[in-house]
Amino acid sequence: MTQPPTPDNALNALKSLLLGEERHQLEEINERLEDPELRSEDFAEVLPDALRRSQENGGDLVDALEPPVTQCIQRSINRDPDNFANALYPVMGPAIRQSIAHTLKSLVDNINRSLEQSFSLQGLKWRLEARRSGVPFAEVVVRHTLEFRVEQVFLIQPGSGLLMKHVQDEIAGESDADAISGMLTAITQFVKDAFQAEQHEGLETVALGDHTVLLVHGPHAYLAAVVRGVVPSELRQQCQQVLEDLHRRFRARLAEFDGDSASLDPLVPRLQLCLQSRARETKEKKGLSPALLIAIAIVLMLLAWFGWHTWQQHREAEAWRDRQAQLVESLDSEPGIIVTDVAYGGEKLQLRGLRDPLSRPAADLLTAAGIAPDQVQMQWRSYHDLDPRFVLRRARQKLSPPATVSLDLEHGILVARGYADHNWLQRAELVASAMTGINAFDGTQLDSVDEYLRQEASRRLSPPAEVELRVEQRVARLSGVAPADWIDTIEPQLDSLPELSGIDRRELISTEQIQFQQLRSRIENASVYFPERSELGQEQQDVLAHIATDLRNLGALGERIQRPFGVLLIGSADGFGPATLNAQLALERAQQVRGQLVALGLPETLFQLQTRVGQLPILDPNLRRTEFRILPNGDE
Repeated sequence: MTQPPTPDNALNALKSLLLGEERHQLEEINERLEDPELRSEDFAEVLPDALRRSQENGGDLVDALEPPVTQCIQRSINRDPDNFANALYPVMGPAIRQSIAHTLKSLVDNINRSLEQSFSLQGLKWRLEARRSGVPFAEVVVRHTLEFRVEQVFLIQPGSGLLMKHVQDEIAGESDADAISGMLTAITQFVKDAFQAEQHEGLETVALGDHTVLLVHGPHAYLAAVVRGVVPSELRQQCQQVLEDLHRRFRARLAEFDGDSASLDPLVPRLQLCLQSRARETKEKKGLSPALLIAIAIVLMLLAWFGWHTWQQHREAEAWRDRQAQLVESLDSEPGIIVTDVAYGGEKLQLRGLRDPLSRPAADLLTAAGIAPDQVQMQWRSYHDLDPRFVLRRARQKLSPPATVSLDLEHGILVARGYADHNWLQRAELVASAMTGINAFDGTQLDSVDEYLRQEASRRLSPPAEVELRVEQRVARLSGVAPADWIDTIEPQLDSLPELSGIDRRELISTEQIQFQQLRSRIENASVYFPERSELGQEQQDVLAHIATDLRNLGALGERIQRPFGVLLIGSADGFGPATLNAQLALERAQQVRGQLVALGLPETLFQLQTRVGQLPILDPNLRRTEFRILPNGDE
């Protein structure tokens, strides 16, 4: 009899039916992963395709393989140099011969060019230039015969200005590459900041003498090529292609550059592609011999110089005569100067005459005429010109009027206007009467100092009609009634009045002070009367409403004139009955008045309470009231 299957066997059978194929595939994958030979076969199949795709996408895989491959080659050379030399022999021989031939050809061309130029007029000129500048003759020849030459190429990190790599040709002199790279970065950043350039924009060319610096910008580095001569249009495109090739092949190295230029040595061959040069084409010229041309040129130059020199002397003589005539004419027309004698002989102009000390200095007239002081000899005798302008200037000089006095000369009369003290006026009358050109002195239009100050203060303040303004011994005194706002402007307006020595406004009362006193009197004259009990009726509430309004107005006026106050509420009783009951009624009446005023919006801290009880046998019903007293500064 067949036994039924156990649960474990049934489960395994079910797994075999459902997952048998997937389990077989997993076992094959595991075997392939654990077998090194199978993995090597798989890697060999995909490696060629990976290399091709890496080359198409920028060569990152090639850059990654370059260090280990280089290390392998170096180890192979160190281990067996002969074997490596034998392998390279078929290639190195032709390459060396071609390089030597190219170098010799370039040397011969330079020698021929130097010899051709040495015995010509141009060659003599270049030899003089070499002797004067201290530069070797061969370098001078190369400078003038080359159309352009890229002498140096810098690869610079943007932002920091660090020099990443630098190459130069053999003829270029030594230079501080790090300083140049920093300078170029600073200039580029300055131009961008000065002209608010966009992030992608940058300086493209810098010119200095016969050198031009081409700047080609990239995301991780920019290239600067120093070119001597005329820059061809295609050179920028070639430099741009080199920079793009560097970013495509060495993007990671450029982006991760930390200042170690040795890590960028593989970039040198590509940077050297920018070190180009081109010689200028020369054409043979036919004509007269150089010696004859030089002789003709010298004769023509001598003739031209002699003619120009003669014409220049004639022109200078005419200009000198014109300047002399202009000077004499200017002196004759100048007020306060009279020319009596003029001598034009010799190299110096001789002048004699009369001059008022207040007239314009003669040296100023010399400058205006274009004549130096050592070209003129002048002798002047002093005199007083009676021209009104000089008479008035002399009067101002001798009288020394204060700034508040103006002097004018009208028909021979010296008129003084403004204000001055009595001492100056007496001195002016005495001195002016003795001056030449002044017939009389008029001081009637001068005001006293106090009157002037009163008028000036009144003009500045514009006082109200209720205010009296007077000035006594230079002190402004004000009395009457005026608004506080106007009173506050008195000192600021009169402080700038220099002659005013003080301000007295003790007799000046503000309108707000009067209003304050009136409101205070009205409040203190008011009382709130009660019936026999201490209950407020409608009549008392109406009285308190008016008193609350007066207290608010009084508070506003107190703030304006800086007079704080408190209110004393005095509760009274008629004295009929026990004294304790009357005292309690008086206090309740004061408390009820305070409560009603607080309910009308007044602060509770404003009030103080006090009681007062009448004495028998006088029983006055009018004592059943609450009175008000204003306490200055909040004190009782």
